[in-house]
Amino acid sequence: MINKTKKAFSLIEVIFVLVILGIVASISSQIIVQVYESYITQRAVYNVNTKTELAINQIVNRLTYSVSGSAIAKDASDSTHYKLLNDLDFLDVNDSKLTILEWIGYDNDSFSAGDTPYWSGVADYTASTKDILETPASKLSKVDEIIKNLSNNKVGLKAFNNPAIIFAPRTVEGDEINAKCMGLVDNNTSCIHSVTWETDTSFDFNTTSSKLITERYLFTWSAYALVPIDEAPIGDGLYNLYLYYNYQPWNNERYKADGTKKLLLTNVSVFKFTENGGVIQLKLCATENIGADYNISSCKEKAIIK
Repeated sequence: MINKTKKAFSLIEVIFVLVILGIVASISSQIIVQVYESYITQRAVYNVNTKTELAINQIVNRLTYSVSGSAIAKDASDSTHYKLLNDLDFLDVNDSKLTILEWIGYDNDSFSAGDTPYWSGVADYTASTKDILETPASKLSKVDEIIKNLSNNKVGLKAFNNPAIIFAPRTVEGDEINAKCMGLVDNNTSCIHSVTWETDTSFDFNTTSSKLITERYLFTWSAYALVPIDEAPIGDGLYNLYLYYNYQPWNNERYKADGTKKLLLTNVSVFKFTENGGVIQLKLCATENIGADYNISSCKEKAIIK
């Protein structure tokens, strides 16, 4: 008779294995936590970088076609407190309340939509009168169609809130074109002229008041405003940045009452702007919360050469 015996783990071996398994489990859990934390952080960095980049690119795209001299910084709580953008210091603490950036943009969409510009930007001032502006090589019926589509039928060259034209800047002292005479400050619209469509190659001025007609002009149908708004429950010095458009200051419209409102970016911590030598500078920072009091921040800076 053969006696067979089976070998088993000793108590020491079992304890040793359990200790090793505990160490492995501890290390594995730490790695998993670190990988997850890294994933959360990288996702937040990507999200805030992408959102900030998209927002500042939208701003740049619109400011690129701003009418020279029209950009103005405003105080949301005091309509009498403002500065022309080229007079604003980028880091001037005395103007920390000037948080709104507003400007008039010329219409690049209908200008560049066809093989040739639909509004030529050239005036035949010898054939023009105080009522009619002749603009050879234009196709104003196409302009009317495009701006109706872009403004959701709010603006048109016939029976809607009328667009306007701005003649080329004058260099004569005391006759400069800027936001102060475009309806952006008060009711002074002496350098911007509301127009309707007379023929395919002529504008009809909506006023017979005197005006200085020059050879070149810009066509516009909208002003724009970037407005930071502190909305609960953001707090902590953060705010949301809104874009207002589709309103006409030369028709006594204002962004808050008459403009179309679009959210550009949430959790904004810094929004600064200035103009120096025709170059508009922008700085935009935003944050993304990843738990408790830990935030990821991203800042973007752009320059627009006018």
